[in-house]
Amino acid sequence: MTKTYTCNQAGAIACLLASALWGLTATGVNIMTGILPAFANTTFSILVIIGWILIPLYIKLIKPAFIVGIIVSIISLIGIAVSPTTTPWFAFTEPVYDFSFVAFYLIMLAGIYYSYKTYKELK
Repeated sequence: MTKTYTCNQAGAIACLLASALWGLTATGVNIMTGILPAFANTTFSILVIIGWILIPLYIKLIKPAFIVGIIVSIISLIGIAVSPTTTPWFAFTEPVYDFSFVAFYLIMLAGIYYSYKTYKELK
């Protein structure tokens, strides 16, 4: 583990940590409210678990972890965009929770960018 991280490395770690924490919170909300069917909750939960597994690998700067992180991020973005929710997230019926989706998308896009830049930096 390094003592200092570059801006790209710190950004990738921060974005992954933020999105994994959001995923954990959203999973709890989805389970309590019953918004998603069981198969969607299971799939989403697996992606959240993969995200939490990637955090220590990002901190240790293991190069293949950044490619896995990019792939999981893209799958998550597509999966959330087409998830079978009762009301679409862009309808803004519950402003705080639905705005968190917008923030999540922005954080995930930044995470993909920083993960790619970090992957290119590492030897």
